Amino acid sequence: MLLITFGLSACKKQWDNHNEITDQQLNKTLMQQIQENANLSTFAGYLTKLGYDKVLSSSRTYTVWAPSNQALQSVDPAVVADTVKLRMFVANHIANQTFLTTAPQPSLRVRTLNGKNVTFTATTVDDVAITQANQYVNNGVLHIISQPLTPRLNIYDYIKSLTNVGGLQRDYLQRQDSTYVDTSRATVSSIDPATGKPILVPNTGVITRNRYFTRVANLSAEDSTYTYFVLTDAAYNAERNKVSRFFTTVTNSTDTTMNILAAYNVLKDVAVRGIVKQADLPATLTSVNGVNIPINKSAIVQTYNASNGIVYVMSSLDFKLEDKITPIVIEGERPSFYARTDRNSNIFIRSRQDPNNGQKFNDIMIRGADLPASFFAAYKLSNLYTCRYRVIWRALNDIAFSSGASDFQQRLTFGQLSASTTSNGTITPTPTVTYPYTGVGYLRYSELELTGATLGSGAPTPGTLNVVNGMLNITKYASVNMYAQGSTIAYSSANADRNAMTLDYVKLIPILQ
Repeated sequence: MLLITFGLSACKKQWDNHNEITDQQLNKTLMQQIQENANLSTFAGYLTKLGYDKVLSSSRTYTVWAPSNQALQSVDPAVVADTVKLRMFVANHIANQTFLTTAPQPSLRVRTLNGKNVTFTATTVDDVAITQANQYVNNGVLHIISQPLTPRLNIYDYIKSLTNVGGLQRDYLQRQDSTYVDTSRATVSSIDPATGKPILVPNTGVITRNRYFTRVANLSAEDSTYTYFVLTDAAYNAERNKVSRFFTTVTNSTDTTMNILAAYNVLKDVAVRGIVKQADLPATLTSVNGVNIPINKSAIVQTYNASNGIVYVMSSLDFKLEDKITPIVIEGERPSFYARTDRNSNIFIRSRQDPNNGQKFNDIMIRGADLPASFFAAYKLSNLYTCRYRVIWRALNDIAFSSGASDFQQRLTFGQLSASTTSNGTITPTPTVTYPYTGVGYLRYSELELTGATLGSGAPTPGTLNVVNGMLNITKYASVNMYAQGSTIAYSSANADRNAMTLDYVKLIPILQ
C-alpha cells in the first residue's frame, strides 16, 4: 500500500509539474518569451527600437520567426542603420495568427506584417531552418531560426533591378506601365463653383497599371506565385527574329513589329503558374497561355527566389515556331454581324452531337424561304499573322430538302472591314479573296480544306490580303472580315432554302515554311 501511495504521489507531482510548465508558458507574451532568451537579445532590441515590443505584448495573436544573435551578424549594417529598411526587415519575421509547424501540408504561404509572403514548412521558413519550433505562449507562437529572413523582391521588382542581363525584357515590361487618376481614390480639395465638379489635390489617386500584368501574369502580386523566365538580350533577339516575319505591319515599322508585336508573342509565354525549383524543372513546362516552354537547364545563367515565385535568367529558350504561330479557329455560331438585321427567323444557333466521338458542339444554320440573295454571316478576324493560310471548314448538312438534293453549296470570302450600307440596312461587302462554292455533303462530319481561291473584283485594303497558289495570303498584320455565304440555288419549292448555309468552324492554318 505504501508503494502504491508513493507511486500515485509521484504521478500526481509529475502531472502538477506538467501543468505548472504549461501555465507558466501561457502566462507569457511573445515579447516576454523573446526577452527571456539571451540568444535572441539582438532581435529583441530591434523589436523594442521599432515599437514591435508593444505589438507582441498585445492580446492579438502572432507567429514570430526569431533569428538568433549569431544569425543576425550577417545582416547588412546599412539595414540596421536605416529605420525604414530595418522595419521592413523585422516585419518580415512576424505574421498575424498562429502557425504551428503542423499547419503546412506540405507548405504554406504566410503573409508577414510587411506585406510579403514567406513559405512555411514543418522544418523551414523561406528555406531557412527552424532550430526550435512551436514555443506556444498566450498570444501566439515563437519559432527560432538559424538565419535572418531578408525580405525578397517580388518578380517585377527583381526584373527592374537587373543591370547586366535581361535589359531588353526589363525595358519591354516597364514600357507596359501606365498611370491614370482614379477620382474615387483622389483627395478632393474643393468644389468648382462653376461646374460643380470636385477639384482634386495634385498627385493623389494616381494608379499605375501594367498591361502585361492584365494580359499575361501579375508579376508584382504577392499572393500569386509564378515561375518566370527572363531571356538574355541575345536569347530575346533570337526569339523575336524567329517570329517577326509574321507581324509585318502596314507602315512596315520596325519598332511596332519587333518591340511590340513580336516581343509580346515571345514574352506572353515565359510565365508558369506556381513555383518549380531548379531540381524539379522538366524538359517542358506549360505557360499560363497553354504554350510549351522548352527547358534546357544548362542555359540557366542566374536564379532568384522572389517573394512571389522564382526567376530563371536564360541564355536560350528555343520555342518551336508551331507553338508560337498557331492555327486560328473561328466558331461558326459567333458571327460579328449579318447581311441584314431583319432575318432572325432564318438564323438558328444549334447544339449538336458528333456521332463519331459523342462530343457536343454548336454551329449556325441559315435557311428558310425568301432569304435575300447573297445573304451572309460575317466574322471579324482580328490581327491575322502575315503569311499564307490553309483554309479548312467543318459544316454539317443534315437538311432533307424537298428537291431530294443530298448536299448544298456555300462559300467563304474575305474582304475589307468597311462595307457600304443601304438605307434599308443591307450591308454590301466587297470581297477581295473568294473561294469557290463548295458542296456540303449530307451528314458529313469531317473537315474539308478549301482550295482555288481567286482575287475578287473589289479593291483590296492596301497591301493586306491577296491569293498565292489558290490560298489566302495575308501580307500585312491587320484585321479583315470573313463572309460565310450560301448559294442562290433553290433546294425546295417556292424558292425555299435559297442561300442556305451551315458552319461549325473555320480553321486558318498558317504555312510556316
